[in-house]
Amino acid sequence: MKLSAKASLLLSGLVLAVIAATGLFLFAYQQKAIKGLVLQRLESDAATLSLEIRDFVEENVRDMGAVAGNFPLSALNSGGASAIREYLARQVAYFPRLENGLFILDREGRFIEDYPPHPELRGQSFAHRDYFMRSMSQEYGGLGDPYISARTGLPVLTVTAPIRNESGQTLALVCGSLNLLSRSGLWEQQQRKVGDSGYIYVVDRHGRFVIHPEASRILSRNEPGKNVFLDQALLGHEGSGETVNSLGVPMLIASRQIRPLGWAVLTQMPKSEALSSIRESVLALGLFFCAALALVLPLGLWAMRRIVKPLEALETATQVISQDLRKSDGALTRPFASSAMDALRKMRSEDEIGKLARAFFQLSVRLKQTLTSLRTAAEDWERTFSSVQEALMVLDADGKVLRVNRVAEDRLRMVRSAMIGKPWRAVLSMGQPVPADWPTMDDLAHTGRLRLDTRLPETPGAFEFSFSAIQGRRNSAAKGYLLVVTDVSEKMKTEERIRELAFHDPLTGLPNRMLLTDRLEQAMATADRNATKVAVMFLDLDDFKRINDTWGHETGDNLLKQVAKSLGVCLRSNDTLARYAGDEFVAVLMDLKDLEEAARVASRMLENVSSPFLLPGGQTSIGASIGISLYPGDGATPQELISHADTAMYKAKGRGKNSYRFVDSPTTITDGADLPRQ
Repeated sequence: MKLSAKASLLLSGLVLAVIAATGLFLFAYQQKAIKGLVLQRLESDAATLSLEIRDFVEENVRDMGAVAGNFPLSALNSGGASAIREYLARQVAYFPRLENGLFILDREGRFIEDYPPHPELRGQSFAHRDYFMRSMSQEYGGLGDPYISARTGLPVLTVTAPIRNESGQTLALVCGSLNLLSRSGLWEQQQRKVGDSGYIYVVDRHGRFVIHPEASRILSRNEPGKNVFLDQALLGHEGSGETVNSLGVPMLIASRQIRPLGWAVLTQMPKSEALSSIRESVLALGLFFCAALALVLPLGLWAMRRIVKPLEALETATQVISQDLRKSDGALTRPFASSAMDALRKMRSEDEIGKLARAFFQLSVRLKQTLTSLRTAAEDWERTFSSVQEALMVLDADGKVLRVNRVAEDRLRMVRSAMIGKPWRAVLSMGQPVPADWPTMDDLAHTGRLRLDTRLPETPGAFEFSFSAIQGRRNSAAKGYLLVVTDVSEKMKTEERIRELAFHDPLTGLPNRMLLTDRLEQAMATADRNATKVAVMFLDLDDFKRINDTWGHETGDNLLKQVAKSLGVCLRSNDTLARYAGDEFVAVLMDLKDLEEAARVASRMLENVSSPFLLPGGQTSIGASIGISLYPGDGATPQELISHADTAMYKAKGRGKNSYRFVDSPTTITDGADLPRQ
């Protein structure tokens, strides 16, 4: 076999081996990448669904709290069944999720009334229900375990809330029944799919299916060991991985816990569906391999014949020289020998092969040096680009992504190939509408450098965009831009915390003097617009020094926090309670029609403060003295109103403490004893 044929076969084999090795490597990498993307999507779907279910439960708990908070106590105390049914009917109409019905249980768990009415249930005991025992033992409402309703045969969930009297004692329990499979329940989540044949399901703390694509399996349990990943999820595991479902089908799966409920959300997709594109790629590689074999082999033979042709000429010249230098008798023939030497000399030093060899050698040395320098520079640049702890994108002049670093991949949860060649606005918005404050390429062309704070539609947190133009030679137009995406969420939280500390008391969390002044100015402006009054109440605790001296400052701080909560319940949502200094508090009451309203609030404050407080050292009672000034009569500035209220407080303290006094004028103090108190 000639050298050209051997070289052609060797070259063809090497090319095909490289193609095969590269293809196998790419398939392995592609399979790993696709599996990672699918698992990320499954985790994202599980996290989204867990948030939806938690929001669904919290909304229903709040709704039940509203139903219980507005319950007509007079009808409950008098046993007015018709009034209770009318109230429940209004609540069912107001809260559509409670379409399955509302019912009332007394403290012993006996059925009192419901809507829609079921007279046969009145008087029956529900004390054995988990939601009743849990609510009565914890003294607050909540959520029961799902169960199949004996009345409707449907899976339901019971939400409870206590009905309390004015003293906070639980009188009864209002319960709402939620149909899990209704359109106002979790029907939408049950219908959701993952891919073409993947699905989601939710299990409760007992391992029963709360959501499952097969309605017949709802509130049934999976046999332990049939799905190992599900068994781990019931123990609190979160994450993603591979498993085999109860039918023996290999699946990719992810789980997320709903902590307050003890439920687990699982999303899964058949492994065959997730990796279906790999099988198509294998087939495509096989076809490409066959086509390459059919093309490379003849081309290799033709190319190698061209390459070795000078060598064949060299071989011919060498044979000629041998023949010219020796005759059959061994004598030398000078002319032939001279011409052969000239030919050999040319082949060795002056011909194309010799020159090419020397030139190629010199070129190889220089090229090696150049490539080494370039490779070193590229590696240094790549290390620097990848080590930056911010998301970096190199854009061309049209705004298309040329390069991204690993931080950008991790932060956006996108592979590099999915971003390269796409407009940066489309990459960062991830298919959502582009925010209006994002610049266009025309904006960047005019500014060159730009910095703005914004948010990413599909990524939580706040971000800062920083654009820098990449200039061409001789200060020509920008060839592209470097975009730096910085997560400034923690920075903004820190700034918010600093603002919080600047305007609030660190012990009680109430507004401090600075914020109090601002709120009081706003209240005065509102009073001017609405022709109403503003009351400023300056409250000082009586004998607070005794608590500090007897039980210590830590106990005193504990008492101040309890007093702050006790005073806060006396005010409306638009009123302000601030800690002024030490054991002094200032309340601002807005939009008052007359001073009797301020007197009633002051009376409630004195009653609440006089109630016993439970401290680490024991139980104690204290009093308070309150001075009250009114705007606009008692002052024109916040400082004047607070000062006059402070003076009135000292007058009240001097008259026997645990009382309040009004300011008739900036110099006259009136005892509030004759005003209504409650």
